[in-house]
Amino acid sequence: MSAKKQKTAKKNRFPGYLAAIVVIMSLYSLLPAAFLSRWPEAPKSENNQAAVSRLADNSGEYFSFIVFGDNHAGLLFNDSAAMKLIWHMNREDRFRKTPIDFVLSVGDVTLDGAEGHFKSYKKLQGLIKFPVVAAIGNHDNRELFEKYVGDEEFSFVDRNSYFIILDNEVGELSEDQFRWFEEELEKGREYDHIFVALHKPPFDVYQQDWYNMDNQPWAYRFRKLCAKYDVRMVFAGHRHMFKHEVFDGVDYIVTGGGGMLLEIPESEGGYHHYVRVLVNNDYVTFEVRKVSVPFWQFITYYMWKEALYWARNFYGIGYMFGKNTKIEPLRVKDLNNKEYWTQGIFS
Repeated sequence: MSAKKQKTAKKNRFPGYLAAIVVIMSLYSLLPAAFLSRWPEAPKSENNQAAVSRLADNSGEYFSFIVFGDNHAGLLFNDSAAMKLIWHMNREDRFRKTPIDFVLSVGDVTLDGAEGHFKSYKKLQGLIKFPVVAAIGNHDNRELFEKYVGDEEFSFVDRNSYFIILDNEVGELSEDQFRWFEEELEKGREYDHIFVALHKPPFDVYQQDWYNMDNQPWAYRFRKLCAKYDVRMVFAGHRHMFKHEVFDGVDYIVTGGGGMLLEIPESEGGYHHYVRVLVNNDYVTFEVRKVSVPFWQFITYYMWKEALYWARNFYGIGYMFGKNTKIEPLRVKDLNNKEYWTQGIFS
């Protein structure tokens, strides 16, 4: 064979080699999720109440905890990404300098609340080597949540900090809940820090959504109450992204990148992650740990998602056909009336 033909043959073999490498890498990245079905479930007794009881004897004022949300267990796509997050969570104490006390989930622990989905979640929980405390999300069946995860609304103490877990899976808080919440905030004043966790965030995380939480009076009331009692941080999920905002000196962190398929652009917070919070006496800091998705998910979805968002930026001639030229009226009644926002605050 001539040198020219040999060179052509090598060129022809290159795409085949590349395809083989991609297939091997994809299968390798899929292996952990493939073995998840053989992993034992965490016992039902390992619930919220048990996790809280394990924190009772902690002492000292230098510690850390991990927050994540929306893993939506029960779908291979979600579980594969969640397992990779858990691998990194479990490495957080590798330098043995700061105790990791517990992991906090801000809800939607299951795909759609089926019992099989809760069993998948318990397998994931069994992989986490720290105690796990979870809030209920709108995808979690209430009865099964109590069976597999525990209480939906409660408070607990860890060292110098007071934690309040709220149940707002319906999208707001009732008068009774606000009453209980303020009582708990009053108790929290005895501690250096107050942390609050709930599933649905009390502000607009992504303002391109069709539904705006900022239009809801309960959210405004909630933020004012947190400011009044000097809450240190509020954690939420629901939106599958990362977002950090500050209202009246209170940090609000949305961490919904715990495994569920992400539809928001990566540049705007649509990436898988968890948050590590460090409490150092009277100081609190946090870091976002961004975790890349398993390779098989990248080539089957995330690469194309980002490409579509990139391509989307090329449209913009709709006005030639009379599109996007009409001012839309407000959908929420009485939005500009002060009474709409302050109901329940001064009563």
